[in-house]
Amino acid sequence: MEGTKNLNSLFFVWWYTEVFGELTGFIRHFFAYLADLFSVKICLKTLFAPWRRDSISYEGLTIQEKFQVMVLNITSRFVGFVIKVFTLATFLVVYLFCTVLFAIIIVGWFLFPLILVGLAAWGIEILILG
Repeated sequence: MEGTKNLNSLFFVWWYTEVFGELTGFIRHFFAYLADLFSVKICLKTLFAPWRRDSISYEGLTIQEKFQVMVLNITSRFVGFVIKVFTLATFLVVYLFCTVLFAIIIVGWFLFPLILVGLAAWGIEILILG
């Protein structure tokens, strides 16, 4: 009986320290992967930059052509801004969804051994009492 106590305590120490540390490490890496997948740093750095660096030079153009080029450059910046804002908004939605999902997983992680023992006790009670 004494060996079983030691085995039970070893399980709980392993479950709540070592494996839980690996789970939180996975979650940290997953969120870093999400930020990299959606290129959050790049989107924030280049929020007002032209889309795909698509801009035209003004050199050697007439006034009317310069105005047309200016409109095209502004349009390119606007398109880049809109696409990057939608990308960042999508990232935020996915990030929030994953945060809620991982919070549920962490709560379930802490409660799993207790739920398992409770279900086993309930099953034994049903078997005995019929």
